[in-house]
Amino acid sequence: MLSRLAQNLFWVGRYLERAESSARLINATTLLLLDLPRQTEFDWRALVEIVGADDLFAERYPDGSETCVMRFLTSDRAHPGSIASSVASARENLRSARDLIPREVWEEINGLHLFMADEGQQIERRLARSRVMDRVVHTARLTWGQIESGMSRDAAYDMLTLGMSIERADMTTRVIDVRSSDLLTDETGDLLPYQNVQWISVLKSLSAFQMYRRHVRTRVTGPGVVRFLLSDVAFPRSTRFCLHQAGARLARLPNSSPCTAQLNIALDVLSNADFSRLSGHRLSEFLDRMQIELNRFNDVIQSRYFQH
Repeated sequence: MLSRLAQNLFWVGRYLERAESSARLINATTLLLLDLPRQTEFDWRALVEIVGADDLFAERYPDGSETCVMRFLTSDRAHPGSIASSVASARENLRSARDLIPREVWEEINGLHLFMADEGQQIERRLARSRVMDRVVHTARLTWGQIESGMSRDAAYDMLTLGMSIERADMTTRVIDVRSSDLLTDETGDLLPYQNVQWISVLKSLSAFQMYRRHVRTRVTGPGVVRFLLSDVAFPRSTRFCLHQAGARLARLPNSSPCTAQLNIALDVLSNADFSRLSGHRLSEFLDRMQIELNRFNDVIQSRYFQH
């Protein structure tokens, strides 16, 4: 497979997963408000921090209101990480690789692109926004299902799912990092009784609440959520699972030893973590380290397979 096509498919995986993860995060955050006291002061800019676009947001919007943040994260095409931009980028990268994927995958992504250009602009009202986010999640899940059930397990599949795995692992660390600390402004301590509600929202942001309850079998706590989302070996959105999945894809690609070496470094960092002591500043430092290793892993893949 040509290096250019491999790169396109890798980024299709990343962009599609980015759009779905952002939609899940927005829906879970909106639902969180229903479980908190009406007077709660809610910092919507924390969602911008999760995607690491603080500077661009400050340049384009006058304040951190709900409307501004939602517009930035969903439909602002000047923001390359918005849902509309991610879907458009996935579509553009897929255009030249259409012969390598099931026809239905192209049709779903193209349809979602057209939807975001039209109805995807209607995000000011929360009910309408929820419908848009549901459509993004549904289309992404349907698309991945078509890939899993209808695509040959060849280099094209490996590159596509490799990109997805890295994006998913990265988003999991980002959600934990920001949502566990800065989402709610609480100067008085009035929200302490709602800490479990906040942690449940973190799980729902990653579609992990039901599986957490099934496998952990205890009430939702901060340390339990962190351990589950970072190190669980069976949940598809845990960082460890995503890294193992990336390793399985690399094992089938030629001359992958430099990439595998960097992947093993990231896995070692994760394996050596003492989750019982990870809280507050220590947790933030650990998640920053994980994101650095994931970025290095991405860079090694880019250098090894795409830069010729």
